[in-house]
Amino acid sequence: MHRMNKKTLLYIHGYGSDRNSRKLQQLKNYLGDQYNCFFLEWTVFSDIPFLLNLALRKYGNVENLVIVGDSTGANLAYQLRELRDRAGDKLILLSPLLNPNKRKREIPFPDEFCAHLRTVTHPVNALVIASKTDGVIDQQSLFGEADKKFTLMEVDDGHRLENFHEYLAALKMYISQKST
Repeated sequence: MHRMNKKTLLYIHGYGSDRNSRKLQQLKNYLGDQYNCFFLEWTVFSDIPFLLNLALRKYGNVENLVIVGDSTGANLAYQLRELRDRAGDKLILLSPLLNPNKRKREIPFPDEFCAHLRTVTHPVNALVIASKTDGVIDQQSLFGEADKKFTLMEVDDGHRLENFHEYLAALKMYISQKST
């Protein structure tokens, strides 16, 4: 398959990670024949609105973009999907930090960075891969949401999703489904 025929996947890593993310490498290995896999790299000192707008421009002409966000990166991924507002986009959230107040550990984030994190109380139109035993973020509200408007994949894993490779087939199935 030629590169130009491939679909596009954008991965946004979590806090303390970067372009060498294990999950990004596993996504590339698993989906690389069908997807061009890119990443948005950030730190807590990054200009988050600038990076989101840059991604918005860079992928502005991409139809059916797959956006994968991990932990804090899931918050940024959710924001990017909302900015794009495209029906065909797919959003996958891994151990998502959708509410900054749900962090279990007080890893200090600069106030400037925290100001750019959004609180998403009822996620919609996404695949969420999360564990009730996440030691970093309290994910209980995701499991307790009675009228879910997202697909929840409960896994028996930790925050870092050490068994992520085992979830790739379900992830692929989700992104290959037609949008409704």
